[in-house]
Amino acid sequence: MSAVTTVKQVAAPEVDGDALLGALTTLEQGSLDGCVVLRAERNAAGVIEDFSFRFANPTAERTLGRQSGQLIGQRLMDVLPMIHRGGRLPQCVQVVETGQPLVWEGPHRDGWFRIQMTRFQEGVLARFQDITPIKRAEWERDALLVREHSGRLEAEALARQQAGELLEVRERLARSERLAVAGQLAAGVGHEINNPLAFVTGNLHVALEQLGALMRELGPGSERLRETMHALEDAHRGAERIRSIVRDLRSLARSDEAHKGPVDVHAALDFSVTLAMPHLRHRARLERRYGRLPAARGNEAKLGQVFLNLLLNAAQAIPDGEAERHSITLMTRYEAGKVVVEVADTGKGMTPDVLARIFEPFFTTKPVGEGMGLGLAICLGIIRGMGGELTAESEVGRGSTFRVELPADEVSSRAGPASVEPVVEAAQRKRVLIIDDEPGIGSVMRRLLGRKHDVVVVQSGREALELLEEDDGFDVVFCDLMMGDVTGMDLHARLVERRPEVLSRFVFMTGGGFTERAQEFLRKVPLPRIDKPFSPDAIRELVARAPRRDT
Repeated sequence: MSAVTTVKQVAAPEVDGDALLGALTTLEQGSLDGCVVLRAERNAAGVIEDFSFRFANPTAERTLGRQSGQLIGQRLMDVLPMIHRGGRLPQCVQVVETGQPLVWEGPHRDGWFRIQMTRFQEGVLARFQDITPIKRAEWERDALLVREHSGRLEAEALARQQAGELLEVRERLARSERLAVAGQLAAGVGHEINNPLAFVTGNLHVALEQLGALMRELGPGSERLRETMHALEDAHRGAERIRSIVRDLRSLARSDEAHKGPVDVHAALDFSVTLAMPHLRHRARLERRYGRLPAARGNEAKLGQVFLNLLLNAAQAIPDGEAERHSITLMTRYEAGKVVVEVADTGKGMTPDVLARIFEPFFTTKPVGEGMGLGLAICLGIIRGMGGELTAESEVGRGSTFRVELPADEVSSRAGPASVEPVVEAAQRKRVLIIDDEPGIGSVMRRLLGRKHDVVVVQSGREALELLEEDDGFDVVFCDLMMGDVTGMDLHARLVERRPEVLSRFVFMTGGGFTERAQEFLRKVPLPRIDKPFSPDAIRELVARAPRRDT
């Protein structure tokens, strides 16, 4: 950029204006910057109305699109009307009136110029410099800064997004780890519960059988025994519910290979309603809208647990004491090969954020201590394990609807009810060996089988191995899978080497094979297996079907 030409005004009388202008002309002819001298044009009142050109060097003439000498005498408003439109004329006047220099920058044609104005005689000296390259460099620099700033903002936004995603992944991993720990804990607790539960249910069964026989002998005079019978039946139903809950807890650790068969959905619903009614009656009216349904393919106990959980959730979504204003509706229908069950309530509903997470393990909207957030996660796993789907719809203030879809058991529906021929126990006595380190299991199985069969009970795998090496004349061997010293798996491995012929008579009992080794063993070994707590009828049937050693 060229320096501003400084014109020193001399008040000496011997130098006139034309001589000074001539000196300036000689000085500026070869300048690369444009230079013009403007004379102030005043009206009759002495007010400056415009300026006229007195001098313009070749650079100024080229810049303003004029040939040599064409600018002299022309008015500024005619040559550069944008000076007037842009409000610059008063600034030019100010330079003349005050003597203060003025600098401004602005566009002209395809370029950008910096204009420096100083007072000169009765007008102004204006130098203008083409600063287009400088401006372009500034624009490029500013654009680069904007791009860099935008890129930095995008990078920061991406970093925040990735940090949020990483945090979410960590939370999911933490939830998965908690779920795995809870699953292992649940499986271990279930195993410990199943052992005493097995002999509780077995002894209740024996007591009910004997009381039933005694009532038949006593006839009408056995009313007090009838009340005892009812009490034991209630206790037995409670024990069965505990068994169902414990089995479902094991689904936290692994998928349960529970038996699937035709299920009467309406019966499962009605049973769940009976259990849930103490929680429902003070909150809502219950409406049933049942359609005609085939049997569903699934597990009755597990399906009942799902329905019970959905009913309790519906009740908890409705304030207590407003039964007249609210309702819970059960709807069933058959649709495209699916049995569809809907549980709808008129409760408070859920926001979209809550609805999106209700099936996540450990997610709950209940206060601390009132829920672990596992109910719906377990229900979803149960329904998907049956080949179905569980979904939900909700609107705040209008309630929620949970929809269960299960495959219909078309084969059983077409075939109709099958006739089941009861198993008749063989008349001859059989020898039965019970191997279990839980004393209660041996006691209850002796009560179940001891009247018609010879039952031997041992309480360790080591003792059983010694016994079988000396006496292998047992028709059936019930062996616990998980024992303290020598497990059922260890016993099996040793018998494979020493007495493999005995293994064909083994039936393994398990309260929940929750270790990897146990699960792998159950998958690979093709021997019969029963889960604790077992059905007494199933035990008796296994013994009845077993061939005698002497046949």
